[in-house]
Amino acid sequence: MGLGGWISSPWLGYPAIYVETDRRILLDAGEGTYARLAQCGLALPDVLVLTHAHGDHILGAPTLLLMARRGGGRVKVVATASVLSSLRRILEAVDMPHLQQNMDPVEVPPDGEVEEGGTRIALAPARHSVEAVHVRVEHGGRCVAYSGDTAPSDSLVELAKGCDLLIHEVSGNPGQEEAAHAVGHSATGDAVEMARRAGVRALMPVHYYLNAPLIPPGVDIYVPYPCASVEL
Repeated sequence: MGLGGWISSPWLGYPAIYVETDRRILLDAGEGTYARLAQCGLALPDVLVLTHAHGDHILGAPTLLLMARRGGGRVKVVATASVLSSLRRILEAVDMPHLQQNMDPVEVPPDGEVEEGGTRIALAPARHSVEAVHVRVEHGGRCVAYSGDTAPSDSLVELAKGCDLLIHEVSGNPGQEEAAHAVGHSATGDAVEMARRAGVRALMPVHYYLNAPLIPPGVDIYVPYPCASVEL
């Protein structure tokens, strides 16, 4: 769905990863997430997991809550206390505080986990410029890990071990590591190294900016594009 970052090519959209198990789970909700859901023919999520409060990851949440309200539904929002607080302030800032009535907040510590049906959602602290988390979604013997925004992270390696797929941000290419790390982001080589250390089956690069990611040879990757699906 949404594959880019705040300064990516517009067609990529903003971070929004849709994971379907016995629950419909959305990892982050950047601007335009509802429009992308509609374009891709996807239902509103049962669970929204927010990795952090930067706008390209959270500004689509009010519209999701509004559309849930229109349909008489609710969305469970899994996040840390600081991110839930930011979301409430956003709703107040756009004069829609009543949308909190359509949100079931689930406050989780940065190293916590929740069970949703037969799906386990686990978090681990990321290395970003603000409080942020990594996410692991596990169901029926399959597993997806999502970096969110982060510099290279040992906690992500541990969280992603045994997963089928690591979805990792790549905000820089070879030679841009120092600049990326300075603002809590990763370059393509970092993502490859995290995938190798975690022993995942494949890597999906996301959150790349105006230049396409340069991935070294010998790495199995899923190439994402809007409305693409991957079956594990």
